[in-house]
Parts: sequence; structure tokens; C-alpha cells
Amino acid sequence: MNSTSTLIPGEWVRDLSDAVLGAAVQGWTPTVKPSIDGMHVTDHWPLAQLETALSIVLAYLIFVAVGMLVMPLLNPVSDRVLYPIKFVYNIVQVFLCAYMALEAGILAYRNGFDFLPYAKSAPFDAVNPPVAKLLWLFYLSKLLDFVDTVTIVLQKRWGQLSFLHVYHHSSVFLFYWLNLRRGYDGDIYLTILLNAGIHTVMYTYYFVSMHTKDIWWKKYLTLMQITQFCIMMTQAACMMTNGDSTFPPVMTKAYFWYILSMLSLFVHFYVQSYTKNSKPKKAESKVDKVA
Repeated sequence: MNSTSTLIPGEWVRDLSDAVLGAAVQGWTPTVKPSIDGMHVTDHWPLAQLETALSIVLAYLIFVAVGMLVMPLLNPVSDRVLYPIKFVYNIVQVFLCAYMALEAGILAYRNGFDFLPYAKSAPFDAVNPPVAKLLWLFYLSKLLDFVDTVTIVLQKRWGQLSFLHVYHHSSVFLFYWLNLRRGYDGDIYLTILLNAGIHTVMYTYYFVSMHTKDIWWKKYLTLMQITQFCIMMTQAACMMTNGDSTFPPVMTKAYFWYILSMLSLFVHFYVQSYTKNSKPKKAESKVDKVA
């Protein structure tokens, strides 16, 4: 997609993209370096331009803002109307996420990647990266996740439209744009394995919740998400302290602090929703679409 078809065209976006991507690879020493012309294999893949990614996120935020202004004047879309869409959507997400998690594990095994790189990082091949295509699919899946917000707004479930929800969906898409452009191999596999695995469970929960509200394990889903973030931060901490710059070290540091922000928000959500002093209805209203 070129800049003329985006909401945010302009030379300044390309300058910003060059600056961000240049800063991201400071101190980077991949196992196999990019081609001599400096081009990366993912640079011209679909939806890989910053103006495209920013336009998508801007459109998402505009939809949320307009929906919050307009939907109070309208009747919510009924479950009966959205049921077929949610039914298919949740099943697609379960199988897609399960595939990505399994594929990430298989790629890690085949290429000898470490689960937690205490001594070294996984090799990073910038010419023939085995993880790149899977990462691109994972990046696109974050675009598909926006459907969650669409159904929330159409059904006026404002208790689920939290700061955590909007921040998570918009920021994670942009962060994985950066990964797609410069962090497309090696240790990035673990975030795909963990996050796609969690989302497999999460969309299974959403599918089950369409047919029953008596789901005893809903709070454990949030605990699984918190555990996921702890493992991700442990991986990043290992990468920052083992002296290996096979994966871009600047991106590793940014990843650590970003995941820390997500961990803090999810812990706050858990405390507010599931501790003894919380109101039961609050947990019930927010659990469906928190992530």
C-alpha cells in the first residue's frame, strides 16, 4: 500500500520511519547481515510502511471516538444480529492463534533457538529469516483483533472499552510493525509462541462465553496473561544482560519497558476485578474483552 491511499501521507512520515528504524538497529550485530544495499527483506511487504500502520491505528482511534459519541444516540446491536459474526470470528481466531503458536515452537526447535537466552540469543538471519513470514502473519492478526472493539462499540458495552483495551490494541499493532521491519527473526519467536498461545485460550473463552456465563476459570485467563508478560520480560532481561546483540539491543530495551507497562495494567485490572474488595459485577463486565 502506498502513501496516497493512507490517512497519514507525507514526507514527514517517511522521515519519521527512517529515524525510528535507524535508531532501532543501533548496536545490532545479526548473525547474517542484511544485503549490501541496506534493504531488509520485509521492507516492502504488505502493510509494512509506517504511514499505513499509523493510518490503521488512527482509523481505529477515530472509530472508538465517533462510536462513543454516536452510539449513545442509537440502540445497541443485538446479540442475535452479531451472533453469526462472533461465532465465525472466534473460531477463526482460535485456529489461527493455535497455528501461530505451534508454528513458532516448530521453527524454534528446527533452528535451535533458546527458550530463555541466558548464555546467548537465537541466531538472526537478516537474509533468509525463518521467522519473518510467521511474524508478518502475527502482525496481521493484530489487525484482526480490532474486531473485538467493533463489537464492543456496536453493542455499547462501555464497561469493556477501558483504557487497557484501547491502549493494548493500538500500541501492540504499532510495536509489531517495528518488529516486522527490524526484529523479524531470532528471539522474536517467543513472543509469538506465548501471545498466540494465550490468545488461543482467550478466544476459546470468548466462544464458550457466547453460550454460557458460568465459566469458573475466567480469572485464571488473566493470570495466564500476567504470567506471559513475566516470561517475556525475563527473556528481554536475559538478552540485555548476556552481552549478545544478535537481536537489536535498542528494541530489546523498548520491548522490556513496553511489556512492563502491559504487566502493570493487567495486574491493576486483576486487582480491581478479582480481589475480595472488588464488586462482582465489575469483574463480570470487563473480563470478556480486556485483551
